Amino acid sequence: MSIIIFLLVLSFLVFFHELGHFLAAKACGIYVDRFSIGMPPRVVGFKWGETDYCLGALPIGGFVKMAGQEDAPLSEEEREKEYGGIPPERWFNNKPVWQRIIVILAGPVANLILAVLLYGLLAGMGKEVAESEITARIGFVEENTPAASAPLFAIDASGDTVDFEQSPDAVGFKPGDLLLTLNGQRVQDIQTFSTSVLLKGEETAHEIEIERPGETDDAPPQLFVCKLKPVTMEGEEFPRFGVHPFASVRVANVLEDTPAKAAGLQEGDIVRRANGDVVSIESFGTLVQDMPEGESVDLTIKRDGSLIPLTITPHTTGRFRKFVLGAQGKGEDAENGPAVVLRVDPEFREETGLQRKDVITAINGEPVTYREAADRVLASPGETFAVTVERPQLLFGLGQKASTENLELTVDPVRTIGIEMREEYILHRVPASQIVPEAFRQSWYAFTTTVETLQALVMQNVSPKNLGGPVMIYQMTSHFAQRGFGWLVGITALISVNLAVFNLLPLPVLDGGLLVINSIEGIRRKPLNPAFLEKFQMVGLALIIGLMFFVTFNDVGRLLGNFIP
Repeated sequence: MSIIIFLLVLSFLVFFHELGHFLAAKACGIYVDRFSIGMPPRVVGFKWGETDYCLGALPIGGFVKMAGQEDAPLSEEEREKEYGGIPPERWFNNKPVWQRIIVILAGPVANLILAVLLYGLLAGMGKEVAESEITARIGFVEENTPAASAPLFAIDASGDTVDFEQSPDAVGFKPGDLLLTLNGQRVQDIQTFSTSVLLKGEETAHEIEIERPGETDDAPPQLFVCKLKPVTMEGEEFPRFGVHPFASVRVANVLEDTPAKAAGLQEGDIVRRANGDVVSIESFGTLVQDMPEGESVDLTIKRDGSLIPLTITPHTTGRFRKFVLGAQGKGEDAENGPAVVLRVDPEFREETGLQRKDVITAINGEPVTYREAADRVLASPGETFAVTVERPQLLFGLGQKASTENLELTVDPVRTIGIEMREEYILHRVPASQIVPEAFRQSWYAFTTTVETLQALVMQNVSPKNLGGPVMIYQMTSHFAQRGFGWLVGITALISVNLAVFNLLPLPVLDGGLLVINSIEGIRRKPLNPAFLEKFQMVGLALIIGLMFFVTFNDVGRLLGNFIP
């Protein structure tokens, strides 16, 4: 099903692209011999008028075959054989340059129009999204990052210019801060904020305005501004500030015989503040588990529209903080199956030898399932386990041979209150009056981000190894299709914009290369030398083939990265 969805999306995008060329060619009176979705050989089709409408066997593209459009120059004999029965005035290369340019541009423009239509459809029907994906509020600030030490200057109602040379009024972003603007542009969400930052590289200082909640829910918010440069953390590829998105602390379950149960916390409660500070799921979890033993936390709970104060003293339980343990497989029986290591901190891996994809089969010599292992860890804070690990074979033994390892792992003592938290999902939909503006806004953002990504590649702010090809597109469409129809519509719109921009690159074979050739011809008022055109097209073809090999190599490397620890 994932493959079918990928091929349908690809064919849908190619159809609109080629439809743009086709309609423009027909409007300009150009003879169109074939309109094909998919590459030859021809599988099925029908002829209507002068044009053969067909499907090709290879679902990796499409084309509009016009009389007189030559990817490589033809001899007079070849041209006569190919187009001899067609009036010369209907040949593409005999049309005025301005008409040829319209036909060339029509394909990318059609993809941009499609993106606007898809984003409009998405804005109108809405989609279920997590709160963290549509808010510009900060949920967590990492230690030792630019965000943690950002000098903040208060903005007062007078509108006076801020003097960034004076002593700051506050230091560091906090959970609950709302990002208002980045370099004068309104911030939509944390994702777009982070993307804009990384594309500019480490040397760019960004001016950021934030709104900080008051000390109580009734107090007015404070406005701050700062100038900040991102930093590329050790072991990472992209510069960033160190902020994570916000997710409200919604109580999904209160465990029996826990401090939360004793204090009266209930399912559906929302923890608004802890010790007076606004908290998200991430910041609240970190705050509680790092508390000194025996210390209490004062909470402000929102329940049925009312704010309720509660004081809870966390108890101590066990947890592995340096790696993530999960059930192998899905479904109700997964917890009774093996316990697999999903993620390991690099330093912990070096220290203990534990690797991603290791399967824990026994603790202190006793066989365990995932559920049994999780319960043992929870009940054993500070205890050191003798763990038996089955290391699977990877890449048929080429990447890693199967083995059995005996390791010692110490359970970290952490504080908990005994609740399970969940992120809130909401239907995000704009009002009817905002559907068209939102469609254009989303399309413009996708277009400018794509262009800025290309600029970042040229400026080396983004590594070329992050480029992806067909495999990445397949993975993206599969992932978003699983999340729902709305997500699939959104990623299809984004890919359509990428296709438009990519085709406008001034490379031979692409629409952008043809645009350059015809523009030069219009300036010179005579065609370019056929021998030069042939070499130009051959160089372009070689570049495109090389690019395809490169992005496919990147795709394969990412796939192997999922198998290798």
